[in-house]
Amino acid sequence: MRFLRALIIGILCLFPGTIIGYLGWLLTGSSLDNYSLQVVFFCNLLPLGSIILGFMWAWMNGEEYGVNFQS
Repeated sequence: MRFLRALIIGILCLFPGTIIGYLGWLLTGSSLDNYSLQVVFFCNLLPLGSIILGFMWAWMNGEEYGVNFQS
């Protein structure tokens, strides 16, 4: 349950990351060259990073869903 919750929250973090990436892409001049640094960072790395950070945040804060076996 903890993994599934963290995965869903991580995927949902794609939306704010994409919006921030789009605004950053617009502010840097809206380059149409797919290999320019601005396009790679704002359109690829920023949304992917937001997914990873969202997953890590949800994993660290989802301790109540963790399974603790005690023998």
